[in-house]
Amino acid sequence: MTATTGPTRTQLFARFATTTRDEDIPEPVRDYGKLVLLDSLVCGLAAVRLRRSRMVQQVAARFGGPAEATVFGLEQRVAAINAVHANADMMNALDADDTFFNSAHFAVFGVAAGLAEAERLHAGGASLLRASILAFEINARLNLSTSLMAFEDGQFRWSPLSSHGYASMGTAAACAVVGGWEPERLAHALGLIAWLAPPAKNSYMAERRSFNAFKYGPYGAIAHAGMLGAALAEEGYTGDLDVLDRTPGFIEAMGFLGGERHEMVAGLGSTWWISETSLKPYPTCRFTHAALDAIRAFPGSHGVPVSQIESMEIRLSPAAYRTLQFREPAQQIPDTLGAPLDGAFNMPYTAALVLLGHAPGPQWYDPQRLADPAVWDLARRITTAPDPVLDAEWEADLKKHPGGQIRRTRGALTIRADGREYVIESDFAQGDPWDEATRADWDFVAGKLATFCDGILDAGSQEQLVEVVRGIEDVADVAEALSPLLARAR
Repeated sequence: MTATTGPTRTQLFARFATTTRDEDIPEPVRDYGKLVLLDSLVCGLAAVRLRRSRMVQQVAARFGGPAEATVFGLEQRVAAINAVHANADMMNALDADDTFFNSAHFAVFGVAAGLAEAERLHAGGASLLRASILAFEINARLNLSTSLMAFEDGQFRWSPLSSHGYASMGTAAACAVVGGWEPERLAHALGLIAWLAPPAKNSYMAERRSFNAFKYGPYGAIAHAGMLGAALAEEGYTGDLDVLDRTPGFIEAMGFLGGERHEMVAGLGSTWWISETSLKPYPTCRFTHAALDAIRAFPGSHGVPVSQIESMEIRLSPAAYRTLQFREPAQQIPDTLGAPLDGAFNMPYTAALVLLGHAPGPQWYDPQRLADPAVWDLARRITTAPDPVLDAEWEADLKKHPGGQIRRTRGALTIRADGREYVIESDFAQGDPWDEATRADWDFVAGKLATFCDGILDAGSQEQLVEVVRGIEDVADVAEALSPLLARAR
């Protein structure tokens, strides 16, 4: 147990979230926060037709409640807590949402909660943007206090126990920001969430050959716990205010290998971690993206027709290669509700789609695409291997930052075509924020909206959505300006 003097970490988080004003957030951070907001909405809209999404939409409709908030793909409006459950689940369903330091996704929690509460309270767009940014900051700091990855005796290993349950705290923070809460109420909500958030599970994701409905976290349940904790605190429930200061405590309950607790509040209000999250151009695990960028450019840059490719070896990061689905790719992907997740981790399948020119989006996992002989004929020529360069770089980084601050995945591949061998290496990936050449901008996210939501949201609505989010601070009522656009997705 750790004794505390002065404010606890939950109290510091609560004060940060509820007292930070728009002008306290640097303009570049607000601008990037808008891109993350729009990108998260795109991910949810793009997922509306997935089999799994139809299920969670029906669950939201079944529980219903007062018509407070919009669910992607559902005509019926439902209680805010039910909308947040469904929307958080759908925004992660394609594995196309943001990725923080190549290891975690959690922007959608603040977006889902901020959106629903803004609808419920008829709040303005400035509060939605501020809520999504501040929720991200809290979740990022909790993430950096954990350790999902490590090296032991020179070998990479995943934590056998883990949970994204910490993101329930960011969810509650978003509610507090939009609702204009006092710090004390949010501090109690965060304390309550230590009891409510989904705990660690022993799923051995890295050893699975196929996913069930969840990948590595029940996003809907995590968001629901955050909303429930917030609602109980509003009614007067009190929570433990020292849950982030005790050892063992909340972080250990999330099951991680370890971490650095000082990351929680270090630079709070001056260091903005949202600027370090990557946006994705493909509906796949982020570990694939640098290679997919290089593969996409190969035929044109080298003048080699795809038909002449004899074989391809893709070298992967230690985290990817330690995952069975990357190390031993399946030779087919059945048309099940888990197909988008299985496909997101199947490097030969996604590489073949890119080589054949299929625009990225949910259509990658349509039944006809999953069974396309041309795709699998090409995929059978593609293999994966470890990348010694990244092994060394990641081991050094994880020793320096046990919580993980991995900036590089790089593309490294060898292609044999028409009797020649091509060795291709590239740094970073499109959507990475650490270089101006790859950093996402409005054209990047608008392009993703166009390809991911083709046939789901008409072009005029897409243009309106981009313009509304670009000017989100000027929106007087989110329920009137933004929600009708989201409701058009079918």
